[in-house]
Amino acid sequence: MIRINLLPREEKAQLRPAITFQASDLVVPVAVIAAATLIVLGTALSQGARIGSLQHSIAEVDAESRALAPQIARVNRLAQERAELDLRLGIISKLEKGRTQSVQLMDELARCVPDHLWLTLAQQDAGTQLNLEGVTFSNLVVSDFMSRLERSPLFANVELGVAEKGQVANKDVVKFRLTCQVTPDEPAN
Repeated sequence: MIRINLLPREEKAQLRPAITFQASDLVVPVAVIAAATLIVLGTALSQGARIGSLQHSIAEVDAESRALAPQIARVNRLAQERAELDLRLGIISKLEKGRTQSVQLMDELARCVPDHLWLTLAQQDAGTQLNLEGVTFSNLVVSDFMSRLERSPLFANVELGVAEKGQVANKDVVKFRLTCQVTPDEPAN
C-alpha cells in the first residue's frame, strides 16, 4: 500500500513538535536519582556494618560458650545427680513414713476390738483394703466392733460381708467377715 501526504508543507512542519532540552530540566530528575542512590548506598553500608557487628557478637558468644562449656557440663551433671538424689530421698521418706504404719494399724485395731470378740484373720491387700474375720457370742458385739472401727481415724467404709451362726468347742458363736479401708494419712489416737 502506498501512502500519499496531501498536506501542504507549512502544516507538515507544525505537526512535528520540536523537542528541546535545557540543563535546568535535568536538575530535578538527576537530584532525585542521586538522593535515591545515596539512600540505598547508606542503607547498604548501615546493614553491612550491622551484619559485621552481629557476626562479631556471635563470635564472642561462641568463644565464651566454649570457655564455659566445662562449667556448663558440670552444672548439668550436678543437676542430674541432684534429681537422682531427690528421687532416692523421696523413696527413703516414703519407706520411713510407711515403716510405723503396720504397728499403728495393729495398735488401733486392738483398741477397737471389744470384749468377747476374737479376730481370726486380719489381712491387708496391696492397696488400702483390710479384711477381718472373727468370732463372738452376739451380733451386737459385731455391731459394736464396726461402730468402733468407723469412729477410728485409721479406718473408713466398714462393711459387713458375712455374719453367720457357727460352733466353736460346742459353743454357739457368730462367725463374721468384714472389710474396711485403711486411711494411713490420718494419725492414730
